[in-house]
Order: sequence, then C-alpha cells, then structure tokens
Amino acid sequence: MRTRTFFLLPLLFLGVLLAGCDSLFGSKDDAVTDEIFDAGRAEPSLINEVEYVPLFPFFTQGFSGTFTSPRDVYVGYDELIYVADDDGVHILDLSGRAAALIAIPGGATSVIQDRRMHLYVTARRDTVLAGESWNLPVVYRFDGISSGSPRMADIIWHPFDDDSRRFNRPDPVPSDEDVAFTSVGVLPDNNVYISRTGPVNDSGSILLPHNIILEFRPDGSPRQALISLSPTNPSLRSAVYPSTVTTFVHPPQRAFFGTDRHFLVGQTPGPAGGGPLRFSALSIRVVDTPNGTEFQPDAQKLQITFNPEAGNSFLYDEFKFDRVGDITVAMDGTNFIFVVDAGADSLHVFTGQGVEGVSPPPGSSSTLPVNVSFGGSGDGSGQFNNPLGVAYFKRIVYVADTGNNRISRFRLNTDFE
Repeated sequence: MRTRTFFLLPLLFLGVLLAGCDSLFGSKDDAVTDEIFDAGRAEPSLINEVEYVPLFPFFTQGFSGTFTSPRDVYVGYDELIYVADDDGVHILDLSGRAAALIAIPGGATSVIQDRRMHLYVTARRDTVLAGESWNLPVVYRFDGISSGSPRMADIIWHPFDDDSRRFNRPDPVPSDEDVAFTSVGVLPDNNVYISRTGPVNDSGSILLPHNIILEFRPDGSPRQALISLSPTNPSLRSAVYPSTVTTFVHPPQRAFFGTDRHFLVGQTPGPAGGGPLRFSALSIRVVDTPNGTEFQPDAQKLQITFNPEAGNSFLYDEFKFDRVGDITVAMDGTNFIFVVDAGADSLHVFTGQGVEGVSPPPGSSSTLPVNVSFGGSGDGSGQFNNPLGVAYFKRIVYVADTGNNRISRFRLNTDFE
C-alpha cells in the first residue's frame, strides 16, 4: 500500500472547472520537406486521387478561449475530444464545440482515456517536502468525466510511485525536476504504460534510469519497469528520451480486446538535439517465455522493409524521422499507424504492416500502397508547426498542431461516400 500523507493537498488546487457541463451532456518554406512529400512519389495516375484532405474548420477554441500550445489530442470512447494545452484539458464535442475544462496549473502535456472512460493526463505539480519546494512530474487520473461529475481519483508521482526506486531513497534528488512523463498507453486490462524521459543518470546515482517505460495497474500501483529497453543506446529495443508510448487499445469500444501487450514507442535525440536517430519509431512485441517476459523488436515490420514488392517506404527506413512527437493506431479495422514528426512538421501514415501509404483504390493498376504522408513548415492547411499529438476516430485524423495553436483535421478522400 502506498503512503501519501504529504500529498493531501486541497482539490481546489487542481481547479476543475465544470461550467458548461449541461451543454456537454445534453511561413517558412522547407524545400526538403516539400520534396519528401511531393505527390510525384506516387503513381502518376493516382496523384490527388488518394490523399488526406483537410476538414474545415480546424479547431482553435477551447473552453477558456483560444488554445495555447495544444500538445495532445484524443477522441475517447465517449466520443468527446480531449485537448491538452497550457490551460489543462479542454473537452469538446465532435463538432468542436468546447463545453468544459479541467484546469491544471502549469498545463497538461498529454491525455488519453482507458476503457473505463477514466482520463489520464500527464502534467507537473508543486509540492513541499521538509520545507523545500519541488516541481515534479505527475499523471492525474480522473473518473466521472462522461457522467458530468468528474473527480480526481489518483495521482502517480515521480519519484514516489516509481517502483524502480524501491531499493533506493524515493525522495527527490535535483535531477528529478528535469524528469517528465510524456505519454500514457492503455492495455486491454486497463493497466497503463507510461513513458518517462529525463537526464541520463550518473553511475553513482539511483540504480535505474529516468528514460524508461513504466507499467502501472488501474489502481495506480506500479507493476514493472521495462528496464530491458536501453535508456542510453538507440537500437531496435530501446527507450531513449521517449516522447510517446501507444498500444493497440483505442476506440471504438469492444466487448473483448486481445491479451497482447505490444506497444510502439517514439524515441528522440533528447534535449541536447543532434541528428535524427537511426530508428525513432519502434514496434515492440511483448512475449512471455519460460525465462520471463521479453521485449522483442517487431520482426514482421523489420523484414518487410527489405521487400521492394511491398512498398516504396517503410516505418523502419533508417533515419526516417527527425523528432517523433506522437504515434497512434487506428483500431477500426484499417490498422493504420500515424506518426507526427515534430522535427519535420509532418504526418506519416503507415499500414499495419509498417508500409508507408494506404491501399490503392479499386481498379488501380498499382498494387503498392499509395504514399499519403504530407506536411511542411507553415500555417497552411496541409502544413504544421511543431506538431506534438495525433489521434484518430471514425476515419478522421486529428493533429495537435502546437505551434499554430490549433487542432487540424484530415480525412482520406477515398473515405468520403
């Protein structure tokens, strides 16, 4: 049982705003990027026949005014849109009408909903220990959102709820203020993965690294730290400055999800910058063996990269991404994988097998997936400025276009009926 006597801060500190709940429930040019995403990469007969087109209006208004640096967007099982920005979490209906706000001091950085319709939000929170003030990363869990009576049900704190620190003092050390929770991924049993990033620890400090994927149970208790993923050496099985973690559990709601615990993780070069990593978007298979749980590279997605008959570009192409902002998966049967590249201001679309593109339209002479990835730096309808979040719901892709203070929306033109 976790002891949290020093966390009993007034709920008013969080500032949950419920106004509007009744209505809720009743340009710089980048020639390189332009070339990369030029439609000429596709078969000439398919140019403009298969592409993602913008859906207007883009969403710019939250509950308290215009969005301020929206960092994430998620469409939940309750068919509400959640936007994390500097004010907290805005709650919108599918038409983009803002109806409520969960106000969080310091803002929110990511948001997701589990199958119980509980909301997980990554943020930061101040606390005082032994007369010293600390600003530490947290994951809030809210329930009652869809019923109109939201409440904060739990807080996961770094480092107090970090089971990897159980053999060391969990009290904060100065480097803990440089740590951040970056994303939450939901598992079939409502356990969650949480990606954490921070300074690379000196050998003389705590035993386990800041850069890691953690697993927690639905009650917020730690289950395991996925320490077999390297925190320092980028590879096919690592978690180097992870920007996001996502699973294969997303809306629409189902009576049954498989028991697989596989996930995708986005790696970044880290705060010091530097060139792109050789592999930035990893697909990790979680396999139980007689010797314990193993976290293995996704062999299928790796092997298809070497098959020119499968496509022209792939998730596992070397140096594919500049700086992965977010990843999500379409669970409506299309199985698309969406990756937003904050460094290249772009959105990439892959098949479930890891081939870049979507199926060609009926009657096409080509059998290869059609590349529909797009982007470029700017504020045009097909451009982005530091996009950090991506979501998918009912054939619509939502992008948290952070630098442009908007939620952009796109739909594959072959999906219009």
